[in-house]
Amino acid sequence: MDNKMQKKDFSSLGFRMLIGAVLITAIQLLSQNVVFGIRPEWLDNMNIVMAVTMIPLYVVGYPIAFRLMRKKDARTIEKHEMRPGQFILAFMMAYGLMIMGNIIGLALTTVIGLIKGEPVNNALLSVISDGNIWISAIYTVILAPVFEEILFRKLICDRVVQYGQRTAILISGLLFGLFHMNFNQFFYAAFLGGFFAFIYIRTGNLKYTIALHMIVNFLGSVVGGLLLQNVDMMSLPGMMIYAAYSMCVYAIGITGVVFFFINRSKMKAPEGDDMVGKGNWFRTAVLNPGMALYCIAMLVVMIVQAVVI
Repeated sequence: MDNKMQKKDFSSLGFRMLIGAVLITAIQLLSQNVVFGIRPEWLDNMNIVMAVTMIPLYVVGYPIAFRLMRKKDARTIEKHEMRPGQFILAFMMAYGLMIMGNIIGLALTTVIGLIKGEPVNNALLSVISDGNIWISAIYTVILAPVFEEILFRKLICDRVVQYGQRTAILISGLLFGLFHMNFNQFFYAAFLGGFFAFIYIRTGNLKYTIALHMIVNFLGSVVGGLLLQNVDMMSLPGMMIYAAYSMCVYAIGITGVVFFFINRSKMKAPEGDDMVGKGNWFRTAVLNPGMALYCIAMLVVMIVQAVVI
């Protein structure tokens, strides 16, 4: 396939992602305006806010996105099984990448907050700290991993892997990170998205990435949320509990990052796998009308969310 056809295919992917993101956002805004226009007092209930926002996303938004991303001639990835030890190692690596991405995102939003004179709004933290943990777990631990892995790993990787494993991993991670539309989540979502894409491409089994995604989200939104809502961080016992939790989290994270770099050579794409010309990857895969427009649109939303809201 010549370079012009490759750029056209990536551009089509970008346009489809942009259309999907716009439709999903419009559906959520319409749902919120209708419901809270009738019952404005419900805005004070985080559980209702979550339901009004998330139910349209999973019932209408994602099915539309799935249809947009389907491709008849998408490649079928060969299936392989993971041994239990490999899965545990993959979890530790994923958690390490998540911690590393979260630190980068926190550092960036802290700098932005200092510049604008107030903290950057973190919608996910509000959900975790104010909503019912077990209700939010339905969205973050069950629905999000399933729907997101179908879209960003199955449909996108199957569509892009014909251009090489490295390309599929980078594109999946980039699109997944940008799709979150905020700097708080961009970096760790991009890192996790790329790593989950690697796992999916090497195994051909979405069950592993869904399981890893569920575990990571459970530890962050459920375990972390239970601590935020039930432990008094100002008391000595509360500080000790939080310190123990933080030590465990960072121990897993640091170990995972170490294992990731130790095994990095084993994770490289096979020689000759990259079908996009050397030195031409960014211009072909990203610097095309569709992908560029998607990236710019998502970055604008992220900047507005960080600086204005």
